[in-house]
Amino acid sequence: MKITILAAFVASATFSASAVLPDEIRATSSFGPKHVLATDGYPALFAKLFELTDGRWTGNDTPSGLLAPNEMNAGLRDGVSEMGPIILPYFAADYPESGLVGELSILGTDNRAISSAVTEYLATCDECIAEFAANGQVFLGSDATTNYQFLSTKPIRTVDDMAGVRIRTAGSVFTRLVEFLGGEPVQMPSSELFEGLSSGVIDATYSSAADLQNAQLYDVVKSVTLIDQGVFNAAAMTNVSLLLWDRMSPEDRQALAHASQYAQAIGVQSWISKTEGATATGKERGIEFITPDQALQDKAAEFRAMHLASVAGTLTERGVTDAEAKIARYQELLTKWEGLVVDVSTPEELAELRFKEIWSKIDYANYGL
Repeated sequence: MKITILAAFVASATFSASAVLPDEIRATSSFGPKHVLATDGYPALFAKLFELTDGRWTGNDTPSGLLAPNEMNAGLRDGVSEMGPIILPYFAADYPESGLVGELSILGTDNRAISSAVTEYLATCDECIAEFAANGQVFLGSDATTNYQFLSTKPIRTVDDMAGVRIRTAGSVFTRLVEFLGGEPVQMPSSELFEGLSSGVIDATYSSAADLQNAQLYDVVKSVTLIDQGVFNAAAMTNVSLLLWDRMSPEDRQALAHASQYAQAIGVQSWISKTEGATATGKERGIEFITPDQALQDKAAEFRAMHLASVAGTLTERGVTDAEAKIARYQELLTKWEGLVVDVSTPEELAELRFKEIWSKIDYANYGL
């Protein structure tokens, strides 16, 4: 009898313990263990998710090795991973509607506002949600870099200085900008920047100044030309598999969307902090930070105006419907968020503002499906 009672007690205790174990999201931040998504973004997301779901959900990140960024689209669709970043230009054919935001990446200068406008645009765009669903995913937010500059091995001050300069670019908009200014765009992974600059394969990269630190370019970059034209904004950093979404209740889906804003906001702040730190370190190490002459600034502004005048046609050719109205809507959202973020001082404040303004208004019984 005692053995029977003891066995029943053990069985009951085991059942109770297993009943309170959180369901664990299998995530792949994909950029390596030192990337901010792995060190801070996803950990903050999982901690907030655990809090918001009363311990029902958490997550575990595999920062590299499982899926590379260019494998993530199929990886989330097939359930190889349940959460990961989608870099939209890598899969442009799958996301013509969502890719609109990348074509408008030359708008705005505050990455807090830009990332939030992109997030609201995509989360409330029926065609965009359908694109993600067709690829077995649900969109939960975006971040954005700080402003792009010319990080170069020789000074770029004037239009004449741009002639024939081989510049690594990321994205079709920036490729066309470099061509318009007289440079020669080169496609190259960010992981090869140091070697490309040191060997002379490229003369410059069009990147955030934060890449001085990210790619450790202090010893090869001699000057940074502050052209302040554009950011990279076409990254969905916390997309989840529909296979995961389908087994979550609407309440837990909302909690995941809410928690995801913490990862996005930390990513946004990381770009700001790294840009400030890299600029200070660069100056200490003798890198010249150059304000381009007025003629070069005017030519960059001319490109911006030409691009905006033609972008609706470009998007229409790619299959975007009602492109002009959608461009106007994104511009309105950007103006709205430029006003909203003025008094935001911490990633936590930005995360909660984004939840309040965007994600608290979503119907989670139907969103993403």
